[in-house]
Amino acid sequence: MKRCTGKISLGFILLLFCSCKKDGTAKGITNSTSIVGAWEIRQVQNGMIPTIDYSSGNGNILKFSDSTYEKYTNNNIVKSGHYIVIEDDSVVAEVGLAIPHGQFTHRIVYDNDFGSPKTFFQIANNKLTFLSGFFPLDGGSNVLYQRIENNP
Repeated sequence: MKRCTGKISLGFILLLFCSCKKDGTAKGITNSTSIVGAWEIRQVQNGMIPTIDYSSGNGNILKFSDSTYEKYTNNNIVKSGHYIVIEDDSVVAEVGLAIPHGQFTHRIVYDNDFGSPKTFFQIANNKLTFLSGFFPLDGGSNVLYQRIENNP
């Protein structure tokens, strides 16, 4: 169990370092900290399952307006509704990872479902990272999206 937790922690740390790199900004995309816009999935790590990388143009997209969202799988809409963003500093207790103070302080709630496990997010360098679940029990999820446009 310690070995798996170590691998997960190492993977998370590597992801944080990778997301801190400066990269070119595509035409028409600003480096904003707003969730509004369109985001395409780039990487997923769930529990003990190895990290899955996705290439550009994969069609797995989240689009956010000021209060609504749309989720696409293979360029087909599979879910839509409303969301809210709230400040929440309980990320360390919820996901069981050592998160630097001031990071992952926002939580997204879809369709007023406050009973679901908490999902925290961080935006940096046109990348959107979601954390949820409890990593020490192999139940954590780390999902990385890349901004593809500012206004969907």
